[in-house]
Amino acid sequence: MTSNGDRHEVIVGGTGGQGVITIGYVLAQAAFSKYKHVTRFPIYMGAMRGAAALITVIFSNERIAAPILSNYDNAITMEPGTFARFKAGINPGGKIVYNSSVIKDAEKGETDCCFYGIPVTDLAQEMNAPYLANMIMLGAYREITGVLTEDMVKDAMKYILTSEGKGDRLKINLEAYDKGASYAKG
Repeated sequence: MTSNGDRHEVIVGGTGGQGVITIGYVLAQAAFSKYKHVTRFPIYMGAMRGAAALITVIFSNERIAAPILSNYDNAITMEPGTFARFKAGINPGGKIVYNSSVIKDAEKGETDCCFYGIPVTDLAQEMNAPYLANMIMLGAYREITGVLTEDMVKDAMKYILTSEGKGDRLKINLEAYDKGASYAKG
């Protein structure tokens, strides 16, 4: 099923410590204001930083049969291992947004999907905040897909950071989000 106004699905992947799960949580939280049904399904391959981490997020106005996707319409990948995996599972016409700072010579192959390289690690280092690569990616992804509104996503960021006691980091996270959105626009 192609993403449309009634349903959106995305799988986000990387390694533990890259903020992959946070991207999914923010998207799911933002979707609550517009969609009747929202699922998020995180998968941690290990209990420490550096192990694989994935999250599937689906939001829809129709019931969602299962929170797991074997094929998907959209993918965000922060590192080379998940890029190869996601490329194999993307639906025709889908979008793969990837971290071109670390996925250099992305082998795109013969697939009927769109690839968007965003140098999120480099952009985060420009901010002297490498831990913000995920928020840069989130801003770029929202801009590329047009899913939800910017206000919905920013409100979700505010809610999550405040509820986790990280309200003092809100300003820098919003700046990182804006940096990713601006890069994707350009």
